[in-house]
Amino acid sequence: MAETDPLEEQLAAVIAQQRATISELQMPVIQVWDRILALPIIGTLDTARTQEMNEALLQTIIETGAEIVIIDLTGVPIVDTAVAKHLVETVTAARLLGAEAMLVGMAPRIAITLVHLGIDLSGIITRGTLAQGLELAFGHLDLEVRPMRTA
Repeated sequence: MAETDPLEEQLAAVIAQQRATISELQMPVIQVWDRILALPIIGTLDTARTQEMNEALLQTIIETGAEIVIIDLTGVPIVDTAVAKHLVETVTAARLLGAEAMLVGMAPRIAITLVHLGIDLSGIITRGTLAQGLELAFGHLDLEVRPMRTA
């Protein structure tokens, strides 16, 4: 039976930690305000990555008691049928935990692709930009953002 090299074990642990860190940075769940979370997605989504995203998001909803989740697709270059279904599942799962989820930052070509794929987003709130999503979220929570008066 061959012995394992302690240096190789340490290297494998460091690599695993770096992978976890990179994954967290690619899809951070950010608490932008009390009861409001944002999930900016950057890059291509696949089934494994979407599952990780869902787990992190749903756990954060539970931990923070979030009522609104803003899923920002600004950094997503393309959406196919599988990704679209995963996004719908994410929104549905968030609702089951008591949070309303919305999709923001959808590029025109992604919107057209979703229409061509026949994906039904009629029950999902969408907004063009993250700013519009935040404005809607604040309104849902009866919060107001306004300029400070200057003296």
